[in-house]
Amino acid sequence: MKHKVILDTDPGIDDTMAIAYAIAHPQIELLALTTIFGNVSVEESTDNALRLMDFFEHDADVAKGETRPLVMAPNPHSYSVHGSNGLGEIELPPSNRKPVGLSGADYLIEKTRELPGEIDICAVGPLTNLARALERDPTIVDRVKSVIIMGGSIYRPGNISPVAEANIWNDPHAADAVFAADWPVVLAPLDVTTPVVLTASFFEDLRVENPKVGTLLADIAKFYTRFYRSHSGYNGCIPHDVMALTYLTAPGVYMQKRGSLAVATEGPAIGQTIFQPAGKRAADPMWAARPKHIALLEIDADYFIGDYFTTIAGRHPEYDK
Repeated sequence: MKHKVILDTDPGIDDTMAIAYAIAHPQIELLALTTIFGNVSVEESTDNALRLMDFFEHDADVAKGETRPLVMAPNPHSYSVHGSNGLGEIELPPSNRKPVGLSGADYLIEKTRELPGEIDICAVGPLTNLARALERDPTIVDRVKSVIIMGGSIYRPGNISPVAEANIWNDPHAADAVFAADWPVVLAPLDVTTPVVLTASFFEDLRVENPKVGTLLADIAKFYTRFYRSHSGYNGCIPHDVMALTYLTAPGVYMQKRGSLAVATEGPAIGQTIFQPAGKRAADPMWAARPKHIALLEIDADYFIGDYFTTIAGRHPEYDK
């Protein structure tokens, strides 16, 4: 049975890599993209989502999400990382499609009512849509199959501050609310994303194997790779957002640990994700009251890279069954 996925996303170069994987993987049924601000504005992310659905010739719904964080003023968008259009300066044709009539949060509520216990929400941007859904219908926690989040950092440094990862930093209040809710959360932090670097030769090989999708990914990756080379010295780029989906298709690629999660919502550590492993005591009773979630802490990078390549190339073993 396929995983029914709603991808909460702010496309975004690595978001596009995740969308391509979700559409190509034989174990995933992509139901919808709920859009959010982050890499770009929510208007731009929604436009990109619609254009990408045209490019992939896919009929997933697109629902426009929240425009700003729950509490704080918005941070600047990440145009220096993803390009002025979010897609590495690669222009896709405008779409004639329109978003559905529901907001991103309301779409999550209604779709989980329609398919209770069946939907995996994979959130790869700021978590504002999920927090709004919790506000409007707290019973959503009983209807989702899982909430898999690319965000945060447990034992590695942050990528937007010394301690904060960008998705969590862009709305720390929303992230803390999501982590405080008693639904089945899995966190894919920088601990498991940063060990994976996709090189230019990887994308050129992918272009050969799948000329349509591989060419798009190779072209948008050029901008992303230039950023990583100048910012971190990497000879390639990191496909962060794909990790939320790979947990569904290949959970054994990760070392997992249970514990509670919280987020710093003010001060110089704002956006820091804090992890309290299960079984350890803390003086603050807040930790005992928090639900236990799963944090992914290590990854088999070679397996991940091979899985991504064979999936996009259409050579994933599942295709042959």
